[in-house]
Amino acid sequence: MPLKIININVYNVIIRLYWWYTIYLLTFYDMLLNTLILDDDKVFSDIMEHYVSKVKFLHHLGTYKTTSDLINSGKLDETDLLFLDIELPMMNGLEFLEMMGDKAPAVIIISSKKEYGVEAFEYDVLDYLHKPVSFSRFMKSANRASTILKKELLSKPHNDHFFIRTDGLWIRMPFEDVSLVKGDNNQVIIKTKNERINSPMRLKDIMEKLPKTKFMQVHRSYIIHLDKITKVDGEVIVVDNKTVPVSKTYIKELYERLNIERK
Repeated sequence: MPLKIININVYNVIIRLYWWYTIYLLTFYDMLLNTLILDDDKVFSDIMEHYVSKVKFLHHLGTYKTTSDLINSGKLDETDLLFLDIELPMMNGLEFLEMMGDKAPAVIIISSKKEYGVEAFEYDVLDYLHKPVSFSRFMKSANRASTILKKELLSKPHNDHFFIRTDGLWIRMPFEDVSLVKGDNNQVIIKTKNERINSPMRLKDIMEKLPKTKFMQVHRSYIIHLDKITKVDGEVIVVDNKTVPVSKTYIKELYERLNIERK
């Protein structure tokens, strides 16, 4: 009987800690949202771009005038939030949402017409902004989108990316962009082809987020992407022009996973 009471108490503590941690993330950390604007009105698009530039957690990927321009840009897959006009040439905004289905990013409608509102919300859009849009109204909508998308981040797994914390923001990092991760005191340095990102996370925590089929820890201070290795020389490897030491603890497993013989 006492054992059952202890187990229940431990369970309750874990549940409370989880919810406090969730509230903490939702309250104090902003997730960086990759944002696109689809609107054929140049003047209004310029205003929206200015608004986006003033919001710390929004990152502007581009502005497009037609749905075909947007699709051909190849940026939809990395988009978290789309500001979408309805009355567009060739294919209107609602037709675009119908075509995209579940593949559409989160959407905030921007329109000079109010009569599309009911139909727009049938596509689970986050908000409906009526032109002209004040910055305060825009900010309210952006904050709502941030809150909703952060909740989704915490509640579902991801197959091609993970999120890292840097400069008070959560940013999305595709697995394929990561060459290596280096532990450096109380932080990690994530190296991609074009940049180095510092994050106040532990190497162990990063490793838990990465797919084991693609990544491997090769040293107490290094995790590497196996597909990014360009040279192997004994207990030293080269990953995207960066020389990385391999500990004796990991050397045998590394050679086996690369299917090469050790001299």
